[in-house]
Amino acid sequence: MNAQRWLAVVAVVLVSAGALAQRVAETVQVTVIEVPVTVTGGDGKPLRGLTREQFELFDDGKRVPVEYFEVLDLKLIPAGRKSLPPAATRNFLLFFDLANSSPGTIRRAADAAVTFIDEQLEPHDLAAVATFTAETGAKLITSFTTDREMLRAAVRTLGHPQYFKVSDPLMISFRATEIPIEPILSAGTSSTDRLVSGVRSAAQGAFDATINEEMRDAEQERNRMTQSVENTEQRNRLRVQLSEMATIARVLDRLHGRKQIILLSEGFDARLVQGREDIGSKKVSEESEAAFAGQVWKLDSDEKYGNASAARDIREMAELFRRSDVVLHAIDIKGLRASNADAAAHELGRGKSNEALFLITRPTGGTVFQNANDLEATFARMLEQQEVVYLLGFRGKSTNRREKFHSLKVKTSVAGARVSHRAGYYEPSALSTNLEKTISLTEILMTDKPVNDVGMSVAITALPGAFVEKARVPLVVELPGKTFVEGVSDLLTANLFIYAFDEKNQVKDHLAQRIALDITDDVEAVRAGGIRYFGTLHLPPGAYAIKAIVRVEESGRIGFVRSDVRVPQFESAAVMPPLFLAPPGNFVMLSGSPRGDSYAYPFAVGEEKYVPRSRPVLAPDTPHRLALFLHRMPVENLGVTPVLASASGETQPANVRLIGRTAPDAQGSVKLMFDFTPEGLRSGDYELRFTVKPNQGTESVVTVPFRIL
Repeated sequence: MNAQRWLAVVAVVLVSAGALAQRVAETVQVTVIEVPVTVTGGDGKPLRGLTREQFELFDDGKRVPVEYFEVLDLKLIPAGRKSLPPAATRNFLLFFDLANSSPGTIRRAADAAVTFIDEQLEPHDLAAVATFTAETGAKLITSFTTDREMLRAAVRTLGHPQYFKVSDPLMISFRATEIPIEPILSAGTSSTDRLVSGVRSAAQGAFDATINEEMRDAEQERNRMTQSVENTEQRNRLRVQLSEMATIARVLDRLHGRKQIILLSEGFDARLVQGREDIGSKKVSEESEAAFAGQVWKLDSDEKYGNASAARDIREMAELFRRSDVVLHAIDIKGLRASNADAAAHELGRGKSNEALFLITRPTGGTVFQNANDLEATFARMLEQQEVVYLLGFRGKSTNRREKFHSLKVKTSVAGARVSHRAGYYEPSALSTNLEKTISLTEILMTDKPVNDVGMSVAITALPGAFVEKARVPLVVELPGKTFVEGVSDLLTANLFIYAFDEKNQVKDHLAQRIALDITDDVEAVRAGGIRYFGTLHLPPGAYAIKAIVRVEESGRIGFVRSDVRVPQFESAAVMPPLFLAPPGNFVMLSGSPRGDSYAYPFAVGEEKYVPRSRPVLAPDTPHRLALFLHRMPVENLGVTPVLASASGETQPANVRLIGRTAPDAQGSVKLMFDFTPEGLRSGDYELRFTVKPNQGTESVVTVPFRIL
C-alpha cells in the first residue's frame, strides 16, 4: 500500500475497566506509516532544505509525532543509481479510451503516448499501458515497467495478440512480431457508432423525402427515440468506465510514490452529466414548442438538466482517486475543435468535448492537455514540482479492517507554501486480487524494494551454451523452511518468478515456478530444511541483474533478492566467481523445465551433487567446500592466490586447500575444488578473493562474500 512502511508489529492488549472477573481484549497492530509530501513555493517550484520540525502531521484529525523523516531529492540522486526508493518513484498509467475515440484519432493518441514515453519519462519512472472498450471494459496490457521498448510496442499495437504477446505472468516482458506503423484499433465499430450512423442515414433520408408536417414529425420522433437510446447507452458506458477507472485507482493504492493516470480520449458528451447550457440552441426551441403543446414525452430532462447519477459516479470516482493518491490527467486526442463540427456533433448526440475531460480530471487535481506543446510544457512544470519528496513516518494503529480508511493532513510552518500529500491510507490486508498481487510484485522488482519475509537467496554462475550468442546461467533459489512455511498449517502454494534484466532494464529471459506442498504430516521436516529450485536462464554476453521474487499465497509473505552477474563472451579464457557448495541436506529440490538443455547438473563432482550457496553464514574453524569455474584456461602452471578481506578492507592470507579438479567438459570448462577453513575470525562480513594467473594471458580477480556467526 502506498505511503506505508510496515516496519514494526506490536501486539497491544486493551483491557476493559468494567469488571474484574471478565476481561475483554482487542488486538491492535501498531505500524509505521510513510507519508510522501511535496512542498512548493509561490512560484510553483519545489522548496528544498525543510526539516522535520517544520512539519505537522495529523492522523484522523489527531496530531501525531513525526518519528521518521527522510528527504529524497531527485536532482541529487546519482545518474548511475540502479533504482530509487519506492516512495520517490513516479508511476504513470497510459490509459487509451477506445470507446470514446474514433479510428482517425487513435494515431494521434499513439503519437502523443510515444512522445510522452520518449521525452517526458525519466529513466527511473515506471509506466504501464491499458485500454478501455465498451465490449471488454478496462484491460491492462503491461504492468509498470522501465522497459521503454515494451511500452512503445504496447502503444503501437494496443495489445493486439497478433502483434504483441506478454510472455510472463507479471506482464513485464513481451514478444513482438512486426510492430505496425499505424496503431491497431482492436475493437471494431461500436454499437454507438452504428446508432450514430443510423441517425445520419435517417437525417439524409428525411432531407430527400417530401417535406410535409406528418413526415417531419415522424422523422423527428424516430430521431428522438434513436437519440434517447444512444444517450442511455452512452450513460451506461460512462458509468462502467468511471467505475472501472475507480477500481484501477483502488488497485494503484498499493503502489508507493506518485501515481498518475494519463487518459487519452476524445472525451464524452458533457451534457450527460451537467445538462445543456446553450439556451438558444435549436434543440431548446423544439423542446419549448413540445412543452407548450403538451407533448411531454418529447422532453429529455437528463439532457436538459443533467444526470444526477452520472454526477454522483464522477464524485465517487474522484474520491477513490484522492484516497489512493492517484491523479487523473487527460490528453485531448482530437485536438482543437472547429465550432461547426462541434455543433453538428451535438445535433447527432456526439457532443464529445474536452469540457467533459475537465469534469473528470479536475476533482482529482489533474490537467487536460489540448496539444503537444501544452503537454510538454505543463507536464515538465508538474514533474519539477515533484522533484523533492519529504518522507514523514509516524506510528499508527491498525484495526485489521481492509476497507478502513484513515484521513491524513500535513501542515508546514513555511508561510505561503503549498503542501501536497495523499488524502489518507487504507489499512493493509493479506487478501488481494490477482491484479493487486501483480502490481505489488512488479513494483518490488522494478524498485528493488527491500522485502524478504521468507529469507530467500539465489546463487548464480555462467557457463558456455550450445551457441556463442547465448550462455547458460544456472541458478539455485533457496527458500528456508522455517520462514517459508510460517503461517501455513496444511497446504502451501507459492509462485516463484525469476527475471534477467539487462542494463536498459529490459527483460531478456525469465523463469516461473508454481510450488504446491502438503506440509500436514511433515511440517517439522520441511521447517528443518526448505525448498530449493534449480533453473537455467539463457542470456547473451553482458551485465545483468537477476531478480527472484516469491509470494506465499496462504500467508501473503514475500521474498525478493537481487544478484548481479556478468556473462562473458566465452570465446576466450574466462574465470567465473567462486561458489560455496553444500550437501543437498533436508531440502525439497525442484527443477525447472529443461528448455532444450541436455547438460548435466553443473554443481556436481563425479557422482556427488552439491548445492551452491549465496553469501553463506559459515561456522568458524570448520572446513567449507567451494568451487572455482574456469573456461578455456589451461590448469597447468596456473597460479591461484587466495586472500581474505574483512569489511574494513584489511587483508590476510586465506586458509584455502586445493582438493581436486574435474576433467574439461565438451565446452572446455573445468571446476577447481577447494576447502576453506576460516580460522580465528570474529563475527562479521568477509570476502574471499582469488587472483587467477595463467601461464600466458591476463590475470583475473574474482570474489565470493560470506559471513561468520
